[in-house]
Amino acid sequence: MAGSGNGGRYVRLILGPLPATVVLLPLLLGGGFGALIALLVTLWGAPGSAGARWPAVLETAPLVGWIGAATVGVIALWVVVLTDARAAPRTAAARGWLVAGLLLGLLAAGRWLWTMAARGERVEPLTWMVWLALLAGPILLGGYYLIVLLRR
Repeated sequence: MAGSGNGGRYVRLILGPLPATVVLLPLLLGGGFGALIALLVTLWGAPGSAGARWPAVLETAPLVGWIGAATVGVIALWVVVLTDARAAPRTAAARGWLVAGLLLGLLAAGRWLWTMAARGERVEPLTWMVWLALLAGPILLGGYYLIVLLRR
């Protein structure tokens, strides 16, 4: 990638994982922890039959899964940016884990943007600008490093 020195690394950090980590990750983890607790309470602590609880599980479990995917994606992006994917990792297993993490993160970010676009309600342009400012860098950088890792 252009600017492969320390200056380039700082640009990649600022455009890639940093905004997602500082702004989105605390919200994701806070919401994800709450949703996970709600899911566990629904599974084991709520009264009623399993059949009566099942709709709540089906509603909450995908949310927890998408939040987990986004978190794994941010972690994988940090690893590839800090280690420079062209130089590391050297083992196929480590590359495979990073590829899987980046794919999960890209899927989660893409799903969120798709959810915003497919809503029946109009999403304000300022809302789009904020989300694109937070997600465009990680999506582009994650896609770049995914290609780099798959070519090795």
